[in-house]
Amino acid sequence: MESTVLGKTAALAASLVIIALPVPAQAATTTVTVDTVHPAGRLAADAVGLSFEMRELGIGNLDPARGNMAQLMRTLGASNLRIGGNTLDRDTLWLPAGQSPPDPKPDWVQDVVTPADIKRLRGLLDATGWKAEVGVNVGRWDPALVADQVRTMDQVLGKRLVAVECGNEPDQWEGKALRPPGYAYPQYHADWAACADVVGHDRIAGPDTAGTSSSWASSLAADEHDRMAMLTVHQYASGPDLTINRMLSAAQITSQLTAVAGNLAAATAHGLPMRVDEANSAYSGGVDGVSNKYASALWVIDYGLSMAQAGMAGINVHGGLGVCNAPIWNGKFQRYTPICASSTAYELAQQYQVMPIYYGIWMARQMGPGRFLPVTTDTTQNLSVYAVQGDDGRTRIALVHKDGAPVAVTLAVGGRNRSASVLAMTGAGLDQESTAVQGVTVDGTGRFSPAPSSARVTGGKLTLTVGAASAVVVTL
Repeated sequence: MESTVLGKTAALAASLVIIALPVPAQAATTTVTVDTVHPAGRLAADAVGLSFEMRELGIGNLDPARGNMAQLMRTLGASNLRIGGNTLDRDTLWLPAGQSPPDPKPDWVQDVVTPADIKRLRGLLDATGWKAEVGVNVGRWDPALVADQVRTMDQVLGKRLVAVECGNEPDQWEGKALRPPGYAYPQYHADWAACADVVGHDRIAGPDTAGTSSSWASSLAADEHDRMAMLTVHQYASGPDLTINRMLSAAQITSQLTAVAGNLAAATAHGLPMRVDEANSAYSGGVDGVSNKYASALWVIDYGLSMAQAGMAGINVHGGLGVCNAPIWNGKFQRYTPICASSTAYELAQQYQVMPIYYGIWMARQMGPGRFLPVTTDTTQNLSVYAVQGDDGRTRIALVHKDGAPVAVTLAVGGRNRSASVLAMTGAGLDQESTAVQGVTVDGTGRFSPAPSSARVTGGKLTLTVGAASAVVVTL
């Protein structure tokens, strides 16, 4: 069922009070039953993380001593950070300690990454509690440089390094003139094996294919699972033709899950966790009016939780730290980014603001860690429901409502009468940028403390009205 694109809806604060009001006469009704005695697959603590280009390290970004980046990551809670992207193989030169850049530099070199950048990354990871996957340049292969980078990362990042990534999107290297015509999996496997030999341990992730369903991933899992820590692919919901209606449709969720299913089955068969370590709504920087609007916040909650429920270890939402909605250094855009600067001055100061999708990431992260609980619902609405039995003993239920009218939901959760809390994410409209949780937005320091509303379970049930185009997380 496709959602209806809203214009200006009620003010942000309005949807916060409807929880306590009688059900509106026009509201549809639905019952959600949560099976609290048969927990299923796991929602990891780092199920929704972030991804940035290697260039961000090379130009001095991701600095815990400057601006508010560290606090914005702390606000999300400790998770998984991936550093790689197109700039890894295309533009980035590793420069060992004590060496000067080549003079002249090769034409392809746009960014230089050094041990000092890895030390700065370690400071960020320590300051936030996050861990990372970091790529090495295999597209422009230099075994001596890769060996030096890996030694540096092993020594400096230590246990904060989840895995080394051997290159980025190798299934596109031929088209980017990084490999000759006819480059296919057998040739890539040889390149990957050479990288793995240099890495020298099994904390390696790959193949980081652009193709979500690429057979290169299942083949690598079969061939090299003993030398891998994680299977990784990329996924974008769509391309430049993406619309809000399509992004929020039930068919979009199905399509995303179908695309990963084959490689997820291969990863599971070979005992490997699997991440979509670069993901967002639309490739090539996103779609203006879609990827940078409130609708993206609803999409990412659904995307992150549906992937985890299907068995994925997690996703990493890709972004860049330039000026919001402005061209980046190469003239392209990163409209889908969760974090960006309001001006060039703030970009240089590493003082950022958040975009709507950041709030969706934050909402999804309120659900775990824990184990998913089965749910059943009689809804005919474009409403996604997830339930998690938390490691802390609390049950949390996410309702992601993408239709244009409110829906009255009865949660059948069983058990004794007890209190509950509710966090509601709302926006000024699906095609607008304004987004808040409980009417609260992230402040200039990167801090965010929305106060939940109170609710009550009586006779094993809790009834609330979920506003048009909104999401709630109920904690029991």
